[in-house]
Amino acid sequence: MYAIVMEFNGGSRFKAFCEDEKTRMVRIPGRLKKKQWVRVNDLIIIKKWMVEGDKKADLCYRYVKTEREVLLRNNLVPKNMVI
Repeated sequence: MYAIVMEFNGGSRFKAFCEDEKTRMVRIPGRLKKKQWVRVNDLIIIKKWMVEGDKKADLCYRYVKTEREVLLRNNLVPKNMVI
């Protein structure tokens, strides 16, 4: 599921606006903590939790600027995700 980073809360956690128009608390799993550096307004892919899926999720991937531009150019990102 696509999401856009809104704000950081510390401790490798941040809030993100998802494509289903909900705001979720997203955490960076331990295996990605030093590999995925996330900033505000980044386009990311998240995986909802099985329990509390409407409130929490894990980070799976962060798109770099060029990848994001390609996705937007090819209309692969939902309209409410465009900044």
